[in-house]
Amino acid sequence: MDLKFKEKIDALVSEVAAIPDLTTKIAVLNYIQQETGFLLWQLEDEQRIDEDSRDY
Repeated sequence: MDLKFKEKIDALVSEVAAIPDLTTKIAVLNYIQQETGFLLWQLEDEQRIDEDSRDY
């Protein structure tokens, strides 16, 4: 993994960990989980399309 991405992710995790309100922290983490799940779904779909195009 690129060091710049790792540093950004670590900074985001630290920022979320510093949120004092538990309800807000949970909402933020749920949102991050939702968005990363969608991104993963998109990437897996792109990968399937790429693999299918190589089969022809």
